[in-house]
Amino acid sequence: HKPDEIIATEMKDFFATKVHNTNAKNQLYTIVLKVSPAIRLAIVQHQQGNIYLGNSRYQFRDRFHFKHCYHCQMLGHISLECPEKDKSPACMYCMKNHKSSTCPVRKDITKHCCVRCLASKHSNDAESHKSHNAGDQNCPVILREINRLKENTEFISKNMM
Repeated sequence: HKPDEIIATEMKDFFATKVHNTNAKNQLYTIVLKVSPAIRLAIVQHQQGNIYLGNSRYQFRDRFHFKHCYHCQMLGHISLECPEKDKSPACMYCMKNHKSSTCPVRKDITKHCCVRCLASKHSNDAESHKSHNAGDQNCPVILREINRLKENTEFISKNMM
């Protein structure tokens, strides 16, 4: 199939699920699109990871969702299901026992540390826990989880076989 044919036949699966204004000052938006594997493949392979709407080009990237607890900062569950909910919350920014929203060093990135990395079984994570906070998208634990999800996701449509 040609990319245009794939997109035309699969267009029924293409819709925006969320639009976020990520920076009101600069009018930047994040648009979340749910597409079929065939459309994703056409965008990645034939449009070099770009989506064109009108005269504008938008960069495409995969986004993987996973459960993240904002009480203990660990992955795999949410606050309501937290096994540590009887204890004080762990701050996302400094690991101390207070809510992240009230953290006194929230804006001072030199004092951030990652409770998830400190608790990790990977020695490199524990060593790097003072280089970022638990909400950082470059957290090694988050990056490993994203890679695990990528490896377990089928990006090939059964219609293309």
